[in-house]
Amino acid sequence: MVCEFQGKVAKVWNVPAPNTQYLKKMEPKENHLIVERQARYFTYGTLSEKTEKVWFVLHGYGMLASSFIKNFKALDPATNFIVAPEGLSRFYWNGFGGKPVASWMTSSDRLKEIEDYVNYLNLLQQSIAKKTEAFNPTINVLGFSQGTATAARWLASNQFKVDHMIFWAGPLPEDVDWKKALPIFNESKVLFVFGLQDEFIKAEHISSHDEKLKALGMKYEKIDFDGKHLVDEATLLRVDDWINDSL
Repeated sequence: MVCEFQGKVAKVWNVPAPNTQYLKKMEPKENHLIVERQARYFTYGTLSEKTEKVWFVLHGYGMLASSFIKNFKALDPATNFIVAPEGLSRFYWNGFGGKPVASWMTSSDRLKEIEDYVNYLNLLQQSIAKKTEAFNPTINVLGFSQGTATAARWLASNQFKVDHMIFWAGPLPEDVDWKKALPIFNESKVLFVFGLQDEFIKAEHISSHDEKLKALGMKYEKIDFDGKHLVDEATLLRVDDWINDSL
């Protein structure tokens, strides 16, 4: 085959047409590789023999642990140690720029992402537990918004004893095997916290969620407050009082 380019004749080798029949049969194969990476978390307070409570607090979608942990500064840092892990996936809130934020997972490859963050949170808990063996503080896990589903899936793996589970501004996920997880949850004190002005969770959502929990046979309590989709100081102190009353 020949062609003309800028008045000159050039020879072009004949290229065989691709075997389209073969290509149609071939599909990309999804693969996974386990890698070692670094995960970030923030702490507030001093971990010592004076520590009475250790809190693992899980942020919501589009947040950073560094900002979320500031919501817990109302707790006495001498007796409370706050651990705020950050979701493993970060992105720019405004597309290609703006503030970097984090997410625990998306709908893409969700099962592997869940497996990754459960493993990460277990490693983090184990590292804190080694430092508290001598004084055995109360262990609290609080999940906010997307962090409620994250916390529930993590706690359902039953890797450690939790004294109090707090689910704030978010429902429990339906993809947990509740036949296995229900006894784990009922061994702890479970609390749900909802804002009456929450722009994402309406009264009918809360009512439907209550019906599902009761049908499961879950033991839980509930606190509501006159606020939006946020962790506010006054309600957090009410949660802390609820914990103290249960001890």
